[in-house]
Amino acid sequence: MPEFKVARYRIKAEKGQHNIQQPFSAVFLSDLHNASYGDHNCRLLAAIRSADPSLVLIAGDMLTAAKDAVEMDAALELMDELTRKYPVFYANGNHEHRMKINTERYADAYERYADKIRSFGVHLIENGCERVQIGRFPLAIWGLELPGEYFYKGKMPQLTRMQITDLIGEPDASAYNILLAHHPVYAKIYAAWGADLALSGHLHGGLVRVPYLGGLISPQLRPFPRYDRGMYEITDGKRLIVSGGLGSHTIPLRINNPPQLVVIDFV
Repeated sequence: MPEFKVARYRIKAEKGQHNIQQPFSAVFLSDLHNASYGDHNCRLLAAIRSADPSLVLIAGDMLTAAKDAVEMDAALELMDELTRKYPVFYANGNHEHRMKINTERYADAYERYADKIRSFGVHLIENGCERVQIGRFPLAIWGLELPGEYFYKGKMPQLTRMQITDLIGEPDASAYNILLAHHPVYAKIYAAWGADLALSGHLHGGLVRVPYLGGLISPQLRPFPRYDRGMYEITDGKRLIVSGGLGSHTIPLRINNPPQLVVIDFV
């Protein structure tokens, strides 16, 4: 596994009458897939501490639920360490969801994982919302967990604003809405629903990155995915940030595509 790089993005966040009086930072993690950077993930933890975040946001796939086994030890250890210092908000990716619904294969592994990270203090958001204030600036942090068919190879199912509303409810008009949504392909629908900022992963940066063209292929085997890595303005100041991910699985390939830790500065 190559060493991760830190990507830093700056967002001017406003909501109605609310402006940020005191700038703050958030660390955004996705697609660790149980990887470890040094003993007990010491290098990753050092980079997070250096960013001095007010909170940690996670968009899923921190573990790996493979066909024959679940790997979660490094993910659990990282959650334990992070919650000792930061509030951690976590939405599931397709690996957590797969483990949750396929109890015939994985037995109670998801229940054990969820119970454990909650015992550390992780806010695990399963199609719901947690509200928090940083200074006097109100945040509504949403976790969207899409059904498994949205991650299958082949034709992508349609997703509508109303389907998101049915799953998680309406956005909070009085707060800055951050949507943790593992799959970035539906970025325009997230913005239409009302996400001021959507945070996604899943594509692992497109596996192989080609200069000027971006990621080569998605996990659904689609060439040149549109939202593969970086920050995108979708519409009317609504943004998407896609993490290149910290780990890999199935196809352990990263060319011109280092793993990525994301820091977001809200000003």
